[in-house]
Amino acid sequence: MPDVGTWAKLAAYVVCIGLVLEFAHRLYWQLNGWAMNSSASAGWRAFFSAIFAAIPLFAVLLVTGAFCIYIDRQPLYSLGLQSGFDSFLMFSEGAAVAFVAVTFLFLAGYSIGWFKIERASISGDNFPAFCGGACDFSLAAVFEEVAIRGYVFSVLQHSWGSNVAVVGSAVVFSLLHLIKHPKIPLVFTINAFIFGILTAQARLITGSLWVPIGLHFGWNFAMGPVFGLPCGGRKYEHGLVISSVNGPEWMTGGLYSPDAGVLGTGALTVTAAVMLALMPVG
Repeated sequence: MPDVGTWAKLAAYVVCIGLVLEFAHRLYWQLNGWAMNSSASAGWRAFFSAIFAAIPLFAVLLVTGAFCIYIDRQPLYSLGLQSGFDSFLMFSEGAAVAFVAVTFLFLAGYSIGWFKIERASISGDNFPAFCGGACDFSLAAVFEEVAIRGYVFSVLQHSWGSNVAVVGSAVVFSLLHLIKHPKIPLVFTINAFIFGILTAQARLITGSLWVPIGLHFGWNFAMGPVFGLPCGGRKYEHGLVISSVNGPEWMTGGLYSPDAGVLGTGALTVTAAVMLALMPVG
């Protein structure tokens, strides 16, 4: 395919994903607000909140599937979404590695006094919010991987080879976060690029999207729903615990996110070391 056609297809895909996600998130926020404020039992509110959190994921799968089937003439699973027990093992491996890395980050900050646990958060009243938040964080990791390490990676690899696919998808990943949050700290953008390289390399080595999905899923789930660390410039109020951040911003990421600090870079280094041991290059 000519370069112009590839760029046009990628641009059309990114624009479509952006527009559909904007609508899907608005719909999710409205429905989730209804669920949280309804008079239903905590169990039903938790169920509906978790279901509504899947709306953006379904939107991305719909758009990506349409591009795969009608433009590229290939099934959605060709992006590395094959099913089976091996896929489950790869997902679990990635999730476990990321969870350990974020736990390392949290314990390092906690031991120095930069992170403090303010209080445990789980109770009957806020259980629905925990479930909704956990699904929102976790499923966001899935649809971001389907879009970036799935479709964008595949198009770049088909047109310009694996090296361009790895670096190019990482650049797209970090730039999309920068566009979404223009005041994002520089360290976050750098860390997003590093994370993009790690997940894209895992995609390349395994030929599957399940390790990247697991890595992203485990990272997001540990950061917010488990340790209650700040996210996107605000406190995360729906974790198993709620944590405060008191250290220097360049180290901890301040109130933005630990991903925006050098501690986040350290956690990514741990992730890279473990993944290299599990999946040596060459």
